[in-house]
Amino acid sequence: MTGESPEFAQNLYGRKTSMSRSLKQQKRGFTALEIVIVLMILSVFSTFAILSYSTYRKQARIKEGAKTIQYALTTARTLAINQNANYQVQVDIPNGQFWIDKLDSKGNIARPKVTGINWLPDDVAFVEVRKNTLSYDTGTVPILFRPNGSSEYASIYLIGANVDAADGGNYFTIRVYSSTGVIQTFKNQRR
Repeated sequence: MTGESPEFAQNLYGRKTSMSRSLKQQKRGFTALEIVIVLMILSVFSTFAILSYSTYRKQARIKEGAKTIQYALTTARTLAINQNANYQVQVDIPNGQFWIDKLDSKGNIARPKVTGINWLPDDVAFVEVRKNTLSYDTGTVPILFRPNGSSEYASIYLIGANVDAADGGNYFTIRVYSSTGVIQTFKNQRR
């Protein structure tokens, strides 16, 4: 830089370059193309996250419905044993409701809806209720619990309302064993 204006400097090859241009290049930010690529990558990741979360929510609702029914069945069994009386859980298949009734010694309803009406969560439905040797896919099905702890054999099948019943996934089976009245829940098993 001999006698030239300070705006110019020589590079390694002896060429004159503008200092203001080289400073601009050092302070350069992201290009529009780089920003677009980053935004596309973020949108792909967020799409996968949203899909995973919605699948999780559907499964959580079905599981919540299964636990609610299991709780009602267990409550009916406990009431039958503690109060030395027959109780039944009524499963209203088309409306997605269930409740507990107290029965008299003749098997008639002595006190209806002891614990109130319970509903399945949104987007969860009864597919079928099997009681002893019969299968029901509509109507109201009573499941009896006796004072000695036994019950009628029953299987209740739940599925997400927007899931194909033939799919086999996202099922919950709530099983009541007749000799003991024990209630178990199985995921994705229809037996």
